[in-house]
Amino acid sequence: MASDTTPAQGCPTTLRRGHSSSMTTTWHFTGPPGGEVDDLGFECPWSDDKLDECDKTAEEMRKDYTKFWADYFPIVIRRRKRWEKADPRRNPSTLQRFIYKGVPAPLRKEIWLRNCAPRGAPRVVNVPESVVEAIRLDLPRTFPNNQYLRSERVRNALGRVLYSLAQHVPSVGYCQGLNFVAGLILLVLKDESKASDLLVQIVRQRQDYYNESMSGLQRDTKVLQWILTKECPEVVRTLKALDVGLDLIIGKWFLCWFAEVLPLETVLRIWDCMIYDGNDVWLFRVCLCLIRANRRQIGASKTLDQLIRVFGDITRSRKALYCHQLIESAKLERVSQKMIDELRSRFVAATMDGGGVDTTTDVDDLDLSRKPRLSLSRLLH
Repeated sequence: MASDTTPAQGCPTTLRRGHSSSMTTTWHFTGPPGGEVDDLGFECPWSDDKLDECDKTAEEMRKDYTKFWADYFPIVIRRRKRWEKADPRRNPSTLQRFIYKGVPAPLRKEIWLRNCAPRGAPRVVNVPESVVEAIRLDLPRTFPNNQYLRSERVRNALGRVLYSLAQHVPSVGYCQGLNFVAGLILLVLKDESKASDLLVQIVRQRQDYYNESMSGLQRDTKVLQWILTKECPEVVRTLKALDVGLDLIIGKWFLCWFAEVLPLETVLRIWDCMIYDGNDVWLFRVCLCLIRANRRQIGASKTLDQLIRVFGDITRSRKALYCHQLIESAKLERVSQKMIDELRSRFVAATMDGGGVDTTTDVDDLDLSRKPRLSLSRLLH
């Protein structure tokens, strides 16, 4: 991992160790089924020496992953050959289409940084101690099954990336969940300075997701809920019957860009599209696609616990694992950035006018002024 020659002023060069939490998802691993560690440093969770400690579900997941890899690997090889032959990097008119169909792993860093600007001078020099402490606490919890991030050097680099974010976007400082976003960026780019540039850029674009009231998160989950009234009305009827908003159910999807939610290869494919396009349309497309594919199960939920279990199953489903097919399906969803921006404007206008009665049907009546029903920590776990 490359790093800046000097750490940010005020940022401790050695960050306190903590106890690693248990692995939060089995789907970090992106290598071939027989491998032990993938290119990003994630360990295979179902290798023979570990399988005795796993339950039957782990064995079933290994079989699912083996089948997925057998289907997906030929696509990876075919797309890499197409990139080598056509080299779309020299032709902007075709580059987006190639990115949507899959970026070869060796080119991912270049594609992610293609439209990334330097982060510039920090807004503040000294970050509040409470922010530094929050970063310290979350570092050992960030992908504990990753060999690179278990090293003190790389973990400290991640701490400095998050500290730099707090300097450049003080309105956010640090927010739980951004450690996973920053960690994955650092693992892919393998460059501390460039990782800071990209993290600052993407958080600036949606910093109202991470403010105290999480106003952007509330707004966008309600925009999605309004879209669902047209596309999957049975889902919205269930949400209304259970008196629950999407911010409670899928807030983490938005906050973490699906990191720690979907299989890692799927996350990388989504991020390829999102980072290149520089907007949020893929967040909405993927959410809508996953919900549409499971709308009957969602609609059949009679309790909040059942609903939460269904959404948990969605993230571990075949639809979520088969990333190439998911991207192709999401691309067909009738959602554009222009549509999202127009709906956002109407939601904000409704809030400023003091409207706010029904949170499921009429966009002009949605109330965005309320505080989140759950704390950020509850949304992330």
